[in-house]
Amino acid sequence: MAKATDSKGKTLAAAAKLFRQQGYHGTALHDILAAGGSPRGSLYFHFPGGKEEIGETALTLAGEAVRKAIAGAAETSEDAETFLIRIARGMAADLETSDFKEGCPIATTALETAAQSDVLGAATRNAFQKWEAEIKKGLERFGRPADDAEVIATAALSQLEGALLLARTYRSLEPMHRAEKAIRLLLREA
Repeated sequence: MAKATDSKGKTLAAAAKLFRQQGYHGTALHDILAAGGSPRGSLYFHFPGGKEEIGETALTLAGEAVRKAIAGAAETSEDAETFLIRIARGMAADLETSDFKEGCPIATTALETAAQSDVLGAATRNAFQKWEAEIKKGLERFGRPADDAEVIATAALSQLEGALLLARTYRSLEPMHRAEKAIRLLLREA
């Protein structure tokens, strides 16, 4: 995520973290202000559209950070398996570092708002689509045909998102370890 040195950046960083931990509806504007250390006036100056605008921007920034991490994993991997396992382990490490308080940076908000807010639904959908496309691109880099890469990308992302949910709920990385095994099996079968 962008460096939070200014009032707008601090507000977005605080919002992204709070949405990730407690969801969009569980986060009030005063929670964002308190966590970001920003004055109320700056909120309305930077985000005249209110909480929904903050949500859209925070989700977009968080989604882009994950997309870049996926691209980085592809660039530093020597094969498709290493690539996907790096993604899984990065997600697991983030979850563990947060003491199981922060899973996917957009899933909580996506689940509670996608059907209710066109703006937030589009932001979360766009993030997931970009992640899926970046995984597909990485797989193609390692020689997977486009059709196979697309199927594997969807399956791997679905596997990891589900494993993150279970790991956060169970407060255990075991579902992430099983997801790694499932990804290895998927790659062998594809």
